[in-house]
Amino acid sequence: MVCSSRDRKIRNGLHNSFPPEASPEARRYDMNRQVSPLLRIPIELRLQIYELVLGGRQIHVFYLPWQHKRRIKNGQAYTETIKGGFRYEVLHKKQDPWALEPKQPRKSAALPPASLGTRITLLSGVCRQLYHETSLLPQQMNTWSFENLHVMERYILKENRMPLMQRRAVQTLYCKEKLPKALEKKFGGLKAIIWKDGKKLRRQDLLLYPDIAWKDRTELRERSCRW
Repeated sequence: MVCSSRDRKIRNGLHNSFPPEASPEARRYDMNRQVSPLLRIPIELRLQIYELVLGGRQIHVFYLPWQHKRRIKNGQAYTETIKGGFRYEVLHKKQDPWALEPKQPRKSAALPPASLGTRITLLSGVCRQLYHETSLLPQQMNTWSFENLHVMERYILKENRMPLMQRRAVQTLYCKEKLPKALEKKFGGLKAIIWKDGKKLRRQDLLLYPDIAWKDRTELRERSCRW
């Protein structure tokens, strides 16, 4: 994926600090606050807007394999290559992400890549203040799920595609299988886990039951409630 200069700055954390006083960046920062209709309204109202626009959903990460398809154009046969990689799609907050038909073809062109430096919301790339206010909201305000444990381990552990601050901002995570300690530590800020229990989903409040290492389904049900 080709990253622009702005993407690299955001990815490397250069937008994490406010601009130096009296610098050109500081003047642009102040001008944005005065000119932008969104930035002129009180922060309390902006947060409500962000929650309505960015929150209350489920972000599902999956892996799309590379595809090579035979095509015919103007009587000539050729092979079309469709790039694979991690993708994400938005589901209902309480939707079972594993109830989706696995063989159902996904329109890869309509699904944004879920890779390091990719913004889930375009708001965070507009200006420095919006970056400060919105960059972690998709992680904080939505539940997160992965296609399977292998995809989660590859995405989080092996390829490190979610930066530290984003991982720590995730509060609710769907899990189909037992969550390894290494992955639990990588997230760090989890408040609840939604477990797959047969055809049902169950929510474990980690403030009440912090131990995620249940030994059997009976113990899991004792620590959780219907989701």
